[in-house]
Amino acid sequence: MSVKPGQAHLHRSVRMIGVACGCYVGHHASGVAPRPSPYQLLTAAGARLKMRQTTMAGRVVSALAVGVLLAACGGNSGRTTRVTPTPTPASNSTAADTPAPTLLPSPTPARVTPHPTPRPTGAPTPKHAPPSGAQHVLVIMEENKGYAATLGKCSADPYFCSLASKYASFTNSHGVSHPSEPNYVAFDSGGINGCTTDGSCAANSLSQTDLGGQLTAADVPWVDWQESMPSACFTGGSSGGYALKHNAFQMFKDNQATCHSLPYPGSSAAVSALDGASAPDFAWISPNLTDDMHDGTVQQGDAWLKANLSPILASSWFLDYKSTVIVTMDEGDAGGANQIPTVVISSHAAGVGGVGTSINHYAVLRAIEGVYGLGYLGNAASAPGISNFFG
Repeated sequence: MSVKPGQAHLHRSVRMIGVACGCYVGHHASGVAPRPSPYQLLTAAGARLKMRQTTMAGRVVSALAVGVLLAACGGNSGRTTRVTPTPTPASNSTAADTPAPTLLPSPTPARVTPHPTPRPTGAPTPKHAPPSGAQHVLVIMEENKGYAATLGKCSADPYFCSLASKYASFTNSHGVSHPSEPNYVAFDSGGINGCTTDGSCAANSLSQTDLGGQLTAADVPWVDWQESMPSACFTGGSSGGYALKHNAFQMFKDNQATCHSLPYPGSSAAVSALDGASAPDFAWISPNLTDDMHDGTVQQGDAWLKANLSPILASSWFLDYKSTVIVTMDEGDAGGANQIPTVVISSHAAGVGGVGTSINHYAVLRAIEGVYGLGYLGNAASAPGISNFFG
């Protein structure tokens, strides 16, 4: 008997659906086929219905056959064993094939609740925010009276003694020679360099490298303030309360290209300069012969120190940076030990009090060179290290 195209397709669809649901006789070893779930039935039917339907009648008849077999086989809500249908050669297809519509709805994906992206929290801005690595150092050099007449008594210099008790006071500090000039030169360059007496070295006469030259080469801004100096970079030996022997920076040639030795402007102007846009990182102050105790009394020197140092310690230059102030003396006249007061004022020296380490001018020079990353000049290379007391 001849079979029409639509009937042939119907026979194949019926056979495949029968195999899938177990209603087609002879496809289960036990003789009782397990009943597939509706989902399995629909999947098998959909696979066959995707084949080309040659006529509209074929499509309709196929759909009716699917309905009849589903009704005959019934649903099953229990767990079933999936039976793989016997493959059937696919009919010829072309690009014009029209796929059957999907019989099952697409599963709805689970709703994903997005998590908000956390916003970065900025670090709180500190009250004082110094530039990275900034170091400020100030040296104030007093004269001659020595340790015994100053910090050894504390009757005539209450302000200086208050600083010694509040910060670090080196009780075993010494000058390197007598008289004044060799001590200043030693502090500035790591050696006496032939300046053995007051007046033995003139302005712009020394070819060695000194601290000023090091700072200039390292682009560290600095100033040498000399009280009562008649004019900037004055080269004379003395004028009123100013003396070249207390200004070693003017003796070295490496400081002459740019003038750094200036008349001290007084406490208010000094604080304005320190807090200004062109502030020095390193500063030196030599009071005049009266205010440094050379010709004046301990009381006079202490009064000057309080009037001029107190505003600096309250300035932004000191408070907002890694700052250190050293108040020391060139030499000590009393006794042969040449003992001098040396007080280091900084955040790291706060609360330290007396320090018994034996030091001299070379140790202080070494510490200053250390905080600015400079090389050690002369005897500073072998001096004790005290930079841990610096800010």
